[in-house]
Amino acid sequence: MRSPDPRSFRCLHLLLVVGVLALAGASPLAANSTQVLISHGLITQQVGDGGDLFFRGTFGGNGRSCGSCHSVEDNQTISPDFIATLPDTDPLFVSEFDPNLTQLEISTLLRQFGLILENVDGREDPTHKFVMRGTPASISLATTIDQPPGSPLPEDPLGNSGDGAFAGTINSFPTGATMQHFTKTLNRIEGVDFVLPTQTELNLMEAFMLELGRTQDIDLQSVSLSNSDAEAGRQIFLNDGSNTTVAAGKCAICHSNAGARHRDGGNRNFNIGIEQVPHPARNLIPFPFDGGFGKEDNGDGTFGDGTFNTPPLIEAADSGPWFHNNVIDNLEEAVAYFSSNYFADSPAADPVTGVGPISLLPQESDQVAAFLRVVNASFNLAITTQRTSAAISLENSSSKCGGGGGILASVTGDPGELVDYASGGYHCTESSGGGTNGSRATVDTLMALANVEAADALEDLSAKGLNPTAINYIQQGIANLQQALSTNSSSTRLSLMQSAKFQFANAKANLGTGMNFTMGQANLMF
Repeated sequence: MRSPDPRSFRCLHLLLVVGVLALAGASPLAANSTQVLISHGLITQQVGDGGDLFFRGTFGGNGRSCGSCHSVEDNQTISPDFIATLPDTDPLFVSEFDPNLTQLEISTLLRQFGLILENVDGREDPTHKFVMRGTPASISLATTIDQPPGSPLPEDPLGNSGDGAFAGTINSFPTGATMQHFTKTLNRIEGVDFVLPTQTELNLMEAFMLELGRTQDIDLQSVSLSNSDAEAGRQIFLNDGSNTTVAAGKCAICHSNAGARHRDGGNRNFNIGIEQVPHPARNLIPFPFDGGFGKEDNGDGTFGDGTFNTPPLIEAADSGPWFHNNVIDNLEEAVAYFSSNYFADSPAADPVTGVGPISLLPQESDQVAAFLRVVNASFNLAITTQRTSAAISLENSSSKCGGGGGILASVTGDPGELVDYASGGYHCTESSGGGTNGSRATVDTLMALANVEAADALEDLSAKGLNPTAINYIQQGIANLQQALSTNSSSTRLSLMQSAKFQFANAKANLGTGMNFTMGQANLMF
């Protein structure tokens, strides 16, 4: 039988993303839906208010929000494929239509490579002293941010170099983002170009961010995968060299349990030599090299000690392009990099101070990539099931969409403005997100987002023909939710959603055992 073309699943994913953008793009709908989720006990008031600020808080700036680069439709990051689905009027492209911000971004590099201009080494000369970085996925942060013992890294290592937070904490992260990305001019004057988040708002956004993705690591030793290549990859991933019967990937030294923590503790930084790889983007537009963590002047135009932060790998297959500068756009190549001469010549490969050299054969690297694809697909299906279950719960409910309160400060960017979504600005109607049966628009958006996540799982597996039975189950689940979206009968919708949930559960079970993810409630927000 002919294998399905992985490109067809990528097309499906993009079509589903466009559908969600059309369905939930309006702020009133999304804000009303937050109150639906709160009033039905699916998220807390704190997480809901924090999510509204994260996705819709523009803080008196140029129209961007945290969600502009950390999109729920694109795994809390933003890739070139996703960028291509956005209209030219999207605030992400503000440098293209606001004459005051023409140098805020380099548009060609943003659109073609997903690279964001960052003034991480100081904002005193923003158009010359900058680096170009991809957007790290703001997902599963509860399992990631952890200061290594005795390390110069900040309290909560965040961002590509571990020092992306304004004051070194997740709580302060939106402050730095507001100054860097939301400003109306490159003067970056508080109260003129933006309004900084209040401490209350920062606390709310922190609560939301800590509930995104997974809230705990899994025990990778207890995982068993049904695909033989993926299972071989798991064993290679875990082997630090002490097992002579298996190739030594040494991955779990820095990515304990396929997360972001080192086996000896903390979310650490390393110099893996990735800046030495010729970047295809420089063939179009030259840009400064990136010195990583710190601001020390190296005298060669770079600032920092050359190290970059360790990301979690459960979500890696969906987080491409890879590395801090998006230099590699293929997962298999990203894994194979660690057996390259670039890595072998880097400080991270030093046998005394680093993990030592890694020498995987191409087949072994591909097996590690297969492992990462399968665990990511399992994670996708956990979110898919979480959203489908919430949609079922809301569809079952006969409550109206009000209740829950929900005061959101400064969302429109006007200092001191308060918007009470439950009792003030938005009327709860069927078209705007209200109505009986738990709010039709909220249910529909949850189903659509469940399908986007399921399409991610399809992409992860189909690219290398992994777990064809699971692929079949996922396709059936997606079809059921798509049919439910076009059906008005509540009983029919419920039946289709229940069937989809069953299919997704079957798909996840087919992948293996031990992948018991603890999911954060913020995965239900948009």
